Amino acid sequence: MDINKTIGGEALHIPPEGRLGMTAAAQLEAELRQPLDGSAPLEDVAVLHINHCMDNTFSFNDVLKSMFSHVTFVTPPYSNQDIPEEYPGPCYHGMRRDGVYHLMKNKTELGCGGTEFLEATLLLLEEAFRRELIPLLRQGKKLLIIEDGGYHFEALPRVKHLFPEVEDRIIGVVEQTTSGTRRSMSRQGYRYAYPCASIARSDIKMNVESIFIGQRIVEELGLMLYAADTFYSFQSVLLIGYGIVGRSCRMALEGRFCRIGAYDTNPRMLRVAENDGLRAYSKPDPEMFSGDTIVIGCVGAPSFGADMFRAFLEGPGTNLYLASGSSKEVEFSYFLRYLAGKEAEISGLVLEGWETAQWHACYRFRYGGTGKNVYLMAEGKPVNFYREGVVSLTYRVIDLVFTEMLKMALYLCRNRALPPQLYVLGEDNPLTRAVSEKELLDLWFQENHFWYKGELEAFLRPHPLAAELRKITWEKDYGEDY
Repeated sequence: MDINKTIGGEALHIPPEGRLGMTAAAQLEAELRQPLDGSAPLEDVAVLHINHCMDNTFSFNDVLKSMFSHVTFVTPPYSNQDIPEEYPGPCYHGMRRDGVYHLMKNKTELGCGGTEFLEATLLLLEEAFRRELIPLLRQGKKLLIIEDGGYHFEALPRVKHLFPEVEDRIIGVVEQTTSGTRRSMSRQGYRYAYPCASIARSDIKMNVESIFIGQRIVEELGLMLYAADTFYSFQSVLLIGYGIVGRSCRMALEGRFCRIGAYDTNPRMLRVAENDGLRAYSKPDPEMFSGDTIVIGCVGAPSFGADMFRAFLEGPGTNLYLASGSSKEVEFSYFLRYLAGKEAEISGLVLEGWETAQWHACYRFRYGGTGKNVYLMAEGKPVNFYREGVVSLTYRVIDLVFTEMLKMALYLCRNRALPPQLYVLGEDNPLTRAVSEKELLDLWFQENHFWYKGELEAFLRPHPLAAELRKITWEKDYGEDY
């Protein structure tokens, strides 16, 4: 495939073979060759791209810049991954030093963003709107948002005073994650000001990407455990949440000689765990921590609360390893707040000291005369893209996801009369009818020369409750991160 391929009269930079662009380029070529039929051109569209600070997302950003008149890239500070040298930008990102987030535009520091991840992310978005996007909107540009995490929904109220018509200028948003989709529900109150297209429950996300996410969580955590002088073998692993990611982690743990349990508040999920041969728990129990235990949080919401912490303290296990497998820094928020003195003290619990290492911190407690150690891996952030320079998903895997997002973005740009509401890829709606996942998968297997005989469901082992999990709901009792 040519590095520089001319598509629709525009020079489209496509990364080298084996990197992002194989499926995306073929799909974009077909899309952009279609006549516009009176639909709006792309020249009047500016893009806000919110995604991880990783090589593959910068490649995706390059594709976006080849298609649209302006792209502002904002990367939430999940890790201290720096942007590529001499990247032209504009790119807003953060670096955490001594517990404080430093906000950056390209290589220039803008100031401090405090100690909280969410606040730092929202401040980056405020700066991006103020410096880049609002001036363009005042000139008559329209805004397309492509993101991972739904953060712009919280940022808009903070910048609306600068340009009250900002929501009227948004063509729509393409959201990648379930947590971001739920955030849109909570913020919009089910009354959307513009279309929100979500790929969070597409077949590709649920049945293909999830396999690799589970593998990368388990692989990265394995390296961190080795650095903490431990390992999976002969230990207990507790999966909190047995949905798509939790079950994918269980598959990746097979053959590692560990005892796997699952905790979930949904009895149907627990039945799936039991059918998979796991010990299942519906409520915190000291039995869950009968020995040293590795906990992988896969909920995308606060999952390790006061009751779970007490269950560990009252159980016979000595060492607890906490690792986040979700895309958000919330799984162990209770424990972090407890350390900061923001939660009620537990009677009889004394923090005797702590020590930090490259990929974990160890907190040494004494409870009722017994020593208890909690190892917090990756500061409670997602382990699969915490290490500097780590590849969470390869270009060939993430290519499928980005291609879906691009196709949905193009649909929004060319169908601007689409009613403002939530459109979930996989449900019955115009976007699902316009984006054929089967065609994308067939093309992906073909372009990458993968083994594939058309028996995709049997090969990918989808979650038994996939139909139920596809329905994204927001439960008020759990808040926006549920």
